[in-house]
Amino acid sequence: MLPVKVLESVAVKTLSHAPFRVLVLLAAQFGGHNNGAVGLTAKQAAESGIGSDKTFYQSLHELETRQLIHNTYPASRVPPRPAMWAITWFPLDDTKYSDKTKKPTNAYLGWQPESRAA
Repeated sequence: MLPVKVLESVAVKTLSHAPFRVLVLLAAQFGGHNNGAVGLTAKQAAESGIGSDKTFYQSLHELETRQLIHNTYPASRVPPRPAMWAITWFPLDDTKYSDKTKKPTNAYLGWQPESRAA
């Protein structure tokens, strides 16, 4: 579920290890009809090799900043529920957490690293 077009984008090629790993875990949760309802908990991430909760949440933030993922529903403690995400290279599906759209946003294609002034 990670097309070459995505892997070759600047947004992905410049990711560090942990955010890339979280992206792979999120993409693996996508089953073809649940974009917008892709969930991943800190516990699941830890079981897959993501060190700490802090690393996991920082990785999610970086992926969202690079527009590789989009939050469709916030996490909740009561009732317990992880945040729900959409991956931006596929259209949203009609789920409990999102409404169907015709086209993927592909917003990550426009992401560029900040240039450093000398």
